[in-house]
Amino acid sequence: MNNALAYLYKLMSGLFEIFGRLYLFNWFSPPVKEVVRNVSYAHDNRKQAMDIYVPYGEPPFPVMVYIHGGAFHVMDKRSYKRIARSFASMGYVVINLNYRLAPRFKFPAAFQDIDMAVAWARDSAVRYGGDASRMVLAGDSAGATLSSMYAAALRSPRLLEAFSIDGAVPPETIKGLLLFYGGYDMETIRDTGFPMIKRLCEGFYGEEPQVYSARAEMASTARHIDSGYPPAFLASSDTDHLHTESVAFDLVLTEAGVPHTNLFFRKKDNPIAYKGHGFLSISFGKLARISFAEARKFLESLE
Repeated sequence: MNNALAYLYKLMSGLFEIFGRLYLFNWFSPPVKEVVRNVSYAHDNRKQAMDIYVPYGEPPFPVMVYIHGGAFHVMDKRSYKRIARSFASMGYVVINLNYRLAPRFKFPAAFQDIDMAVAWARDSAVRYGGDASRMVLAGDSAGATLSSMYAAALRSPRLLEAFSIDGAVPPETIKGLLLFYGGYDMETIRDTGFPMIKRLCEGFYGEEPQVYSARAEMASTARHIDSGYPPAFLASSDTDHLHTESVAFDLVLTEAGVPHTNLFFRKKDNPIAYKGHGFLSISFGKLARISFAEARKFLESLE
């Protein structure tokens, strides 16, 4: 992706994100016991920080690592305060994660950051009442892509080597996945019609065709699923260009015998409600309310 275009995209998205934080994203946030902000999990970049949300109740609590969306290029944990609080209110210590962004930081930087953050949770979540032997990975859009792929990488020495990560925890530590409108094959995603999707993917995975193809093979979750993959919750809407990715991933999980739950919204069921990409972030939206309720049921099924 041309760097000038990438940074223009980041500028325009940043302005929208400021508006979103004020009026869309963080209203109606449920209470939690404690929020600890800007905890560093690495020391070479300001983006490598996280906020920790501690629920009410008696510990130990399972741990959720939430990875924000933003097409690998934009967004920030500050726009996910309500989402983090919502999952913390379900009895999880939630790590709301920032990670290094493209185009300055390309593949596999984001995966390396996730691995470091999971390692931090493994060693330090107990300070906040977290039980690091019970983790859930969650994310929306690019965050769902990264979460799903990291879970697959933990099961493959070849992928760990390709991503230049150690694998912070044994794969069985990941008890489940919450995946909202992600992309799961880095080749087919480029044909979805999502705005600027080819340039955005190339901005992270690389513009040179051979490099992109090699990385797409390694970083496409749908190509690395077996029956031991963690149970997953998939949410998407048929008005979203990326919906075909969730539908195809559902079939892959089914064929592999992986337990999973689908929440696929249809425009015809309620044409008034917003059902586009990013519906989880619309704090007053009907789809967000339904998604949190169904995600709670899925999380309870893991216990």
